[in-house]
Amino acid sequence: MNEKIKWTDLKHKEVVKRLKEEYGIQVSCGTVKKLFKKHDYRKRKAQKKQTMKEVPQRNEQFENVICRRDEYQTVGNPIISLDTKKKG
Repeated sequence: MNEKIKWTDLKHKEVVKRLKEEYGIQVSCGTVKKLFKKHDYRKRKAQKKQTMKEVPQRNEQFENVICRRDEYQTVGNPIISLDTKKKG
């Protein structure tokens, strides 16, 4: 990580809001953006993490879900698809 770069978790709009509320200073988001760039501030971004483990029956799990889905669909039940991720 470059030590010269300063990081913030605040969005430009949040900086604008805080400046107005705490100091009575009114600036635009564009001005904040230019100041961030001028003073080497960057918006911190979430980093992706890779899964560290292998699940032995992973393929079997998917095959089971497909089998169950087909059974429900055959008898006329509705199918709802949800994409979920483990938060860690």
